[in-house]
Amino acid sequence: MHSLIGAVTIGTIISTFVTVSLYPILTSKLFGLDRVKVKDVCRLTPVLVLSCMLGNVFHILLDILTHLFNPILWPFVDPYDFVGILILAFGLEGKMSLGYLYAKILENVIMGLIMIAIIVKSRRNLREQILLGKLYSNTRTNE
Repeated sequence: MHSLIGAVTIGTIISTFVTVSLYPILTSKLFGLDRVKVKDVCRLTPVLVLSCMLGNVFHILLDILTHLFNPILWPFVDPYDFVGILILAFGLEGKMSLGYLYAKILENVIMGLIMIAIIVKSRRNLREQILLGKLYSNTRTNE
């Protein structure tokens, strides 16, 4: 499923199913959110399907940067022929393991900074904004 074909087809079907059926149960039990409200946000819509598909595709595009094995163009290109761009950039003197380490460090630092920025910007109702989306959280606070 780490190919573009898999992300757009099987990945989208699985992530849509999980979002519609399992996400409301898990978030209501783990985080104490109202299951009815979560189900309302997670109902099957074209926007939800598109969101799941885009999430899968962007996951694949992020993997291109830092993976030694990239089946992104499978079945047309051998996954071992497509090494992550950052690994090649950081692989000093052909040391791919060092390139992999530096690429992962850079990726995690960037993701951490993005998460900190989200937390700082959205301090109010942060849990609901992350789990249910900003639109739902804003309409709930305005009621």
